[in-house]
Amino acid sequence: MKNISKSFGPVRVLNGVDLTLNRGEVLGLIGENGAGKSTMIKIICGIHKKDSGEIFYNGEKIEIESVAHSQQLGISTIYQELSLMPDLNAAQNIFLNRELNKKGNNLVAPLNSVEMGKKAQQILKDELHINIPVDRPLKYMTLAQKQMVEIARTIYADAQVIIMDEPTSALGAEEREQLFNVIRGLKEKGRSVIFISHHLDEIMKVCDRISVLRDGKKVADDLVRQFTIERIINEMVGKSLQSQYPKESVELGKPILSIHKLTKKGAFEDISFELREGEILGVVGLEGCGKNEVIRSIFGRLPYDSGDIIKNGKKLKIRSVKDAMVTKIAFVPAERKVDGLFLKQNIAWNTTIASLDKIIKYKTLVSKKESTVTNGYIAQLNIKAESSNQSISALSGGNQQKVMLSRWIMMNPDVFLLEEPTRGIDVNAKTEVYRAIGECVKQKKGVIVVSSEEEEVIGICDRIIVMRNGKISGVLDAKKTNTSEIKRYSLKSEV
Repeated sequence: MKNISKSFGPVRVLNGVDLTLNRGEVLGLIGENGAGKSTMIKIICGIHKKDSGEIFYNGEKIEIESVAHSQQLGISTIYQELSLMPDLNAAQNIFLNRELNKKGNNLVAPLNSVEMGKKAQQILKDELHINIPVDRPLKYMTLAQKQMVEIARTIYADAQVIIMDEPTSALGAEEREQLFNVIRGLKEKGRSVIFISHHLDEIMKVCDRISVLRDGKKVADDLVRQFTIERIINEMVGKSLQSQYPKESVELGKPILSIHKLTKKGAFEDISFELREGEILGVVGLEGCGKNEVIRSIFGRLPYDSGDIIKNGKKLKIRSVKDAMVTKIAFVPAERKVDGLFLKQNIAWNTTIASLDKIIKYKTLVSKKESTVTNGYIAQLNIKAESSNQSISALSGGNQQKVMLSRWIMMNPDVFLLEEPTRGIDVNAKTEVYRAIGECVKQKKGVIVVSSEEEEVIGICDRIIVMRNGKISGVLDAKKTNTSEIKRYSLKSEV
């Protein structure tokens, strides 16, 4: 791709960008949200048409006319927002629009479900080295399993260029390693991969070359061995970040939340820990270890079977989200677009929905107060938005996450439960989210961070709970531990 430019109205989102992908190469395409990555990818896969520039494929100059044309050329894209059919099973999704029939490929002939099931199982086992029931509907699968089905579909399509947009966002550490092995296998077969990720360690680990976009321009392109994490960050933001994980020293207070022998059959068992005032407590573990289920039970989203939740010395009975909110416990879910945000509403609506009592007078919503309060959080959390009336769906992932945080900060809770708080957001936005969390603990709030990023919990937390098979396998001092020790506890039996 040579000298590619693209504008939407008066806004130029790509300005003379060159991008080269060699056969059998993994190219890391990185940049902050708004840098132009998504637009470039959408031009490659046929969603958008370039305004100017040239595209060459296998040495021939081409014009990509549509998504179908891009796929015919052998280009497949795996988006962060999966494009799967939840009511269909894994095999049906893998063969979607490429179904096998009992009589050749005649669309009128009945589907050969048995053969599709066998081939789907073969792809998952031989290519991805995982075992997923191919007859199970996707709506009953974990996010990690769904992601693998999406990747298997691309492999079956025999694409020569595979674009992966945040492919590990829903995967645990073990599943990520499986994916990296798959990518290496694709390389060996001469296929090329464009790998987009906000996880810079992944970029360094799996890519051969890195291209960095900033403000619609390519600002760096080099072999991965020429980069360091610090250089990547500097290229992305145009300035040196003082620290990837800003954390100020906060004196810890008394226990604010105590969990005693909390159990949910099939999810977790005998979970006990304390959270102190001013503390950031990390919870990590492999996919399926039970970490997400624990905090969802504390928030009333997943009823627990036995055990005690004690807050400020008082035993609580939390059986619903309302129970948790009344006791001043807040929860920010991992899937913000599915579980957290009201995408058809504006920023003000999404900010104030949990604290309507603060902006209602005589049973009437005071719009001026709603706007004033929301604008205060827009300024406080550096939310990039035109106004409080802007649709939440128009914001980047990082700014959407900051709106979610502002919603609960406004409620003034004592305990924050944060599930993957920086998933799918860029480096600069991550730093701002960390600073917002830091401001909360300065006010003697307690924060629990469930994360699949081991470096993140080491960087921002005081202590780290490691879970395995629904039980706590270790409790570590964040200042003294490392990713290797966390991995060991993720794989060993409970202590």
